[in-house]
Amino acid sequence: MKSWVKQALRILPAVAASITLLGLPTIGLAQEPMPSYATTKVETIRGTVSSFNGTYTMYVRDVRGYIDNVTLHKGTIINPTGIRLQPGFAVTISGRTSGSTFLADQIDTPYRVVYGYGYPYYPYYPYPAFNVGIGFGWGWGGWGGRGWR
Repeated sequence: MKSWVKQALRILPAVAASITLLGLPTIGLAQEPMPSYATTKVETIRGTVSSFNGTYTMYVRDVRGYIDNVTLHKGTIINPTGIRLQPGFAVTISGRTSGSTFLADQIDTPYRVVYGYGYPYYPYYPYPAFNVGIGFGWGWGGWGGRGWR
């Protein structure tokens, strides 16, 4: 055998080992791109509504005492449905950060919205449930005062 073949056969295991050791970690780190339906991490803010700046900007004092700039969008879900947020409301906001603002996807409040009758139902009427009246020819006597027969 020629000397260069012997030398190549001697070096071959070292070259194969180095290629294996250097190549495997890069293969393990290669990842497929995120699918189009994957979402980013959702974050949560808990606090009290401080004020509003226009229609889509709200400031919230979080539980740590900081004022957070929260931006709403046309698809922001506000629970319970139909409630109008006011300063002083306790809120839990789910969304994601975007620079110096927090983009709100969902806002939850611990309050209820009651639709319908303007005052509570029985037995809590705002007026008494009995009545006293004076009759002028109507009632027990009937028309003409004939009474019971």
